[in-house]
Amino acid sequence: MRSAIMGIMAYGALTGFASAAPLPAPAPEPAPQQIEVTADQSLEWYQDQNMYVARGNAKAVRGTTTITADLLTAHERAKAPDDKKTSVKAPKQNSTSGDIDKMTADGHVLIVRPNTRITGEHAVDDADAHVTTLTGNNLRYETDKQVVTARDTLEYWDDKKIAVARGHAVAIKGNRHVEGDVLTAEFRAQPNGQDQLYKMTATGNVTVITGKDVVRGEKAVYNAAADVAIITGHVRITRADGTQLTGDVAESNFATNQSRLMNDGSGRVRALLPVKSDGSDSGKKGNAP
Repeated sequence: MRSAIMGIMAYGALTGFASAAPLPAPAPEPAPQQIEVTADQSLEWYQDQNMYVARGNAKAVRGTTTITADLLTAHERAKAPDDKKTSVKAPKQNSTSGDIDKMTADGHVLIVRPNTRITGEHAVDDADAHVTTLTGNNLRYETDKQVVTARDTLEYWDDKKIAVARGHAVAIKGNRHVEGDVLTAEFRAQPNGQDQLYKMTATGNVTVITGKDVVRGEKAVYNAAADVAIITGHVRITRADGTQLTGDVAESNFATNQSRLMNDGSGRVRALLPVKSDGSDSGKKGNAP
């Protein structure tokens, strides 16, 4: 019975049922969004540590976002001392998180948002900073049109609508392939409520692959509307026929599977063209007539 009561209390605190009704005001702030937490094994409340722990196929649902993991830990915001004389003030509460300022997830982490799936082994959801950071193996950010993977971290900045992949980050969309040390994808909200990629920036050891060309450089900016990537910084292009080109700026058009090389006024473009022999001169001996 005691564990059942604690479970009900934990659920009520997490979902915001225990908050008092606000006083009338000319323009009241919106009520905190509720977080529903469920688990197969247990829901534990550590009152002294301001912490709730969900174990076994744990799930947290907040609005249109669902987080599942082997273990979920919700950290309750610390409260200021109830002393009118003290100058200490409680941190301003976030209107979308209620009393929970941070949630961590461990083991088989899956974050599902509209049109988006994010996976990893460990995640930290910071409600105040509006950022979710994933680390560990199998880091993957997937939509119905594009897949982004990374070695070190995946970050999603909810209010800025920016996703950042760090450590040999790779983005694949059909035959479009962009990789670099860091990939930053910027999204825009659509009328249907979903986010759509409009720009991606790759920095460090950049490689862009079209159907015919492999382009390498230091930075690439991909324009999703034009389906074109601009690569800069010691650019090298390797074509399918073995042609090698170097220059300052390259433009890779994914729609046409073609690339072109340009200079920025600081040097000359250069090409090494392969020469194919038909073998007609092989095996000939003797002096010229």
